[in-house]
Amino acid sequence: MKQVSVVALFAVLLGFSCDPASAAGVTEAELLQAATELSHQYDTHYAARDADGMALVYASDGELISPAGPIVRGRAALKDYYVKRFASGARGHAIKVQEVHTMGDGGYGINQFTVTVPGPGDRPTRSTAPSSRSTVMIPTDGTWLWSPRVSR
Repeated sequence: MKQVSVVALFAVLLGFSCDPASAAGVTEAELLQAATELSHQYDTHYAARDADGMALVYASDGELISPAGPIVRGRAALKDYYVKRFASGARGHAIKVQEVHTMGDGGYGINQFTVTVPGPGDRPTRSTAPSSRSTVMIPTDGTWLWSPRVSR
């Protein structure tokens, strides 16, 4: 059975607007809204098997620790990773934001995710990683993105 590992340090939301002037004073409620919307964007792109969209939820220097283990850095590498991930048969990704915390001009969140991956004999295996994804979120040009660091 193929196990799904911890995925960390994603990039946040494309299309969620934030007033850059208020970024330094972001509240946990605003951060929770950003994290929830970003997670929805991520799951929507995943369901559509949209590797370009997946890469765009990350900052340009975004990072992902993939289920296979290597750290994937930068949007081009992230796009390539998702092309391969989708070709492997991975599907049905769902993120549930568990908590968020403000930090610097952004913050971080702890999420649970589930995903269906090919198992033995190519039978689908649904895997859940409880409270295992930590995401760093920063406001960038009015948009929230997942980033490897809180401040820019």
